[in-house]
Amino acid sequence: MKKRMLALLMIGVLLVAAMGFAACGGGKEKTYKVSFMDGTTVLKTVDVKEGETVERYTPTKDGGYQFVDWFATPSKNHTYDFTTAINSDVQIYAGFTLYKEDTRTYYIVGSGTSELLLSSNWGKVLTDEHKLTKSADKNEYKLTCDVKAGDQFQFAISTKWENKRGFGYMASLKTPDGKTAFSGEGSVYDDSSKGSNIKCELSGNYTFTLKTYPNEDYYNESSSSYTEADREVYNIGTYDKIEWVRNGDVVNDTVTVTDFHIKGAKITNWKDMFNVNTRMVRSGSNYTMTIYLKEGEEFMFTSRVAVTKDGVTTYSDGTDCIKAENLTAESKAFIDGEKNNMTAKKSGMYTFSYDNTTKKAAVTFEEKAPTAMEYYVDGDCWGNWNLFADPDKTADYKLTETAAGSGIFTITKELKAGKQLQIRACKAGETPTTSNTANDIFQFGHLAANEAFEQFDAKNENIKVKTAGTYVITFDSYSKIITITAAEAEA
Repeated sequence: MKKRMLALLMIGVLLVAAMGFAACGGGKEKTYKVSFMDGTTVLKTVDVKEGETVERYTPTKDGGYQFVDWFATPSKNHTYDFTTAINSDVQIYAGFTLYKEDTRTYYIVGSGTSELLLSSNWGKVLTDEHKLTKSADKNEYKLTCDVKAGDQFQFAISTKWENKRGFGYMASLKTPDGKTAFSGEGSVYDDSSKGSNIKCELSGNYTFTLKTYPNEDYYNESSSSYTEADREVYNIGTYDKIEWVRNGDVVNDTVTVTDFHIKGAKITNWKDMFNVNTRMVRSGSNYTMTIYLKEGEEFMFTSRVAVTKDGVTTYSDGTDCIKAENLTAESKAFIDGEKNNMTAKKSGMYTFSYDNTTKKAAVTFEEKAPTAMEYYVDGDCWGNWNLFADPDKTADYKLTETAAGSGIFTITKELKAGKQLQIRACKAGETPTTSNTANDIFQFGHLAANEAFEQFDAKNENIKVKTAGTYVITFDSYSKIITITAAEAEA
């Protein structure tokens, strides 16, 4: 009996022990190794329990290097998210750099319905208002401005969008309470997102901070359109980032902008042509323009007022004009006129500076001809923007000058309904590329009135074909006016 009782007792002890062992999870908890790397060098390793996160730390490196951030891949295309649960062995890569003073000047470039982006016109206009302010002692650039839902923008150093910093540089996309403020296209795992526009999803007043590390810049030479002449368009900052803070709602919900456009006998055939070539560049109450005028050109500047509210822009004729009576006394050396129209005394480059507060216009003159250019038609009427698709076929899209020195260029093309087109220019003798024609694009605002065509949409200024057919496209390089007529009418 005693032996039976002892046996039962031993079995009970073993069962209790087994239950206790099971309650402890059957053994040691699973862990994974997190390796903090500098290239191929292991800086530190940490064992992290499955499902938990690893703690950030700040490493140091001899030789004057400063630590920038931790990255998820060796290419350092995106930072590591330290809120990620660890479920496998992980390598995290340190970003180090040697300090180099950034001497570039950055601007906000893009388009939209907020004041700065409305006036930017896809970066064709850069003023002090668009400029980011650089800190005196570090490579940080700041800009506080209104941005409205639907606006698209980047930061760049020129109208060619050189050194552009776009969506892929954004440090975050959501507000602290989880609202999506910005979006964009492209993958964070390669360079594709870095040249992508930042799209605003939440209107507001924002302070943007662009942090740059110029010692780590490189160039995307693998791009099919890369050339040495345009290399700054393909500049990429390895560690650069855009941080932002939403300060509150939009400060200026209704934006009223007054622009001045040149209008003349030959420069616009006395028509109102509202485009970037006829518009003076605005900075506050100051307006400037440099333009080539032929001797005897009779002209003036008229105003147009744009009022944008709730994302809708309406235009009306302004009451102000810049006429001969607004000229300073010194300007009369280059311009004839007393009260109304002005007349250019010589052919050459004229620079106008107008103060809308004092109503005074100053003029300077340089006796030189404009740069010789060649012109091409581009669009999706013949495929997918064929001008740059095959360099061997570039000549198929080149306009021909009607007579040497005439400045009138033509081409005959079949145009399909619903498709879009534009005229691009580049310096004579050069092959057109996406960068060397970026600032010489002529769109719907350059088109003489024609019921067979319209603007593509509210944000796309290309010419849209309403009526299919074969057309003669004519471009006047002096007035920058596009005329399109049916080929049959030319026969």
